[in-house]
Amino acid sequence: MAATASTAAEALKLVPFFAKLNEGEASALAERLIVRRFGPDQIIFHLGDPAGLLYIITHGKVKISYSTPDGQEAVLAILGNGDFFGELALLDDSPRSATAEAIEPTETLTLHRDEFMNYIDNNPAFAHHVLYILARRIRHLNNQISDIFFLDLPGRLARILLHLADQHGRNTDKGVVIDISLTQTDLAEMTGATRVSINKALGRFRRAKWVKIDGRQVTILDRKALQNLIQISGG
Repeated sequence: MAATASTAAEALKLVPFFAKLNEGEASALAERLIVRRFGPDQIIFHLGDPAGLLYIITHGKVKISYSTPDGQEAVLAILGNGDFFGELALLDDSPRSATAEAIEPTETLTLHRDEFMNYIDNNPAFAHHVLYILARRIRHLNNQISDIFFLDLPGRLARILLHLADQHGRNTDKGVVIDISLTQTDLAEMTGATRVSINKALGRFRRAKWVKIDGRQVTILDRKALQNLIQISGG
């Protein structure tokens, strides 16, 4: 099922690879996007599966995880509206390096690798922008690795919340609302902690008035305090 041109072009420009395309370029490439829908707990692809598609989330929530042979799971990211995943498949066509699972009813727009490579071949300047975006992604991965070794749980949680606020934040007069539904289990899996530990850490953040918790919605009230916590934690 093809997406409508205007909606698809807008979604495409949310992906950093394509953010600098002009209206005509985005519309032309958007015509090649295909809608794919997934139900709650449905696996989109497994670690090791053949690749070839970029996914852009237009509605819903997706968990990206890595599982060890003995069954332990590390959650690499929880993504929502406007996020994307599977972009490495556009470049090397290697098997999937992680598992993607829909957490709730999810709709995506997909772009095939062949379409992407054809676009690069016809627009050499576009390749420079792709390299810049890849460098940014690598820096983010390096930060994730250093967090595992050098930050305690409160520091890791603070880093995750600030990252989510940067990705999904909506400024209000009371603070930055993270516009994505988050459970304590989600946060536990993203920080490599237990749900009980996350509950205690969030309680501390709430009492200190660093964050506000309203059901599954988190609002950052004191960004500077969370940044200071990361520095202390890593010191």
